[in-house]
Amino acid sequence: MIICITEDRPSFEPSVKLLLMSLAKHCPGVPIYLIFPPANRNFVSWLSDYPQTTLSTDRFEGTSSFNVKPQVMLHLMRKGHNEVLWIDSDVIVGRDVISMLADVPHDTIVVTEECLWGRHDDRDAWRARNWGFEVGRVLPFSLNAGVVRATRLHEPLLQRWQQLIESAAYREAQRLDWRSRPPHMHGDSDVLTALLSSDEYSRIPLKILMRGSDIIQYFGPYGFTVRERASILFGHPPAFIHSLGPSKPWATQWRAAPTAGIKEYLETVYLDLSPYTLAAMEYRTEMEDAIWMDPHYGLSKALRAIGLWRQSLVGLPIAIIADLNRLTKRLIPPRSNKA
Repeated sequence: MIICITEDRPSFEPSVKLLLMSLAKHCPGVPIYLIFPPANRNFVSWLSDYPQTTLSTDRFEGTSSFNVKPQVMLHLMRKGHNEVLWIDSDVIVGRDVISMLADVPHDTIVVTEECLWGRHDDRDAWRARNWGFEVGRVLPFSLNAGVVRATRLHEPLLQRWQQLIESAAYREAQRLDWRSRPPHMHGDSDVLTALLSSDEYSRIPLKILMRGSDIIQYFGPYGFTVRERASILFGHPPAFIHSLGPSKPWATQWRAAPTAGIKEYLETVYLDLSPYTLAAMEYRTEMEDAIWMDPHYGLSKALRAIGLWRQSLVGLPIAIIADLNRLTKRLIPPRSNKA
């Protein structure tokens, strides 16, 4: 197996370093192929302490870091690698993921469950239907491509995935604000969900890494539910911690006080309680700039202390409020607008 990581945004250098350091700790000796065009002299010097990583600064033309996954995975397979594990650059590894995947058959593709928000649902395989595919299976939720493990047996699927995200329709959708994009073209994960639901690829076995027990998909107040926290508190640590969404802990312009109401304030505090940040603190002394790991609000500082700096406990009070709010919305129908 080879692990591949791709990032073309200079501001993501801290997360790239954290991912590499966590892989060096938990998966030593496993080859890593890093594509990072913004790499400067200081980064190259830092990387010399991590010999398992091969750096490429070549940029794959025609794609962005959001949509390059199948292209890079196919590139590595053509270089002779039979098994490729893609990991998004905003992920930290929490344990030995190679051993976790060792018994997965080669005909099985590994993906993750999507985070819990508006795109999580895939009832009636609507993504596949919107692409015009004949449905072969209906998944209980959409998939997330933040972590993907594929082998050469999946080359036809990867080629079709690449073809769709390089299509004119998909590229046109990507030029729109994310709120305005057709839901089945919102991102590459939606395209992969559609393909794996289609009749053509429905016979490919799936291993889905589940939220909580396998991966934390941290995105907004619904990003780490009480149930997911309990599975970690009473089980093993998650293999992957994914910092989803447009706001990243290492790149956020933190505000000193709430400026737009309690809801936005609590959401910002919740970001300040991210399990990604708590996991990153283990590598703090090896980072040039680690101030972003400090709590930025009095409430954040208090909740970190009350939660004993444990991923499953820090932020739990806000998670309880979010879960209750989500349950209320599900049980109480919206009011009619009739006069």
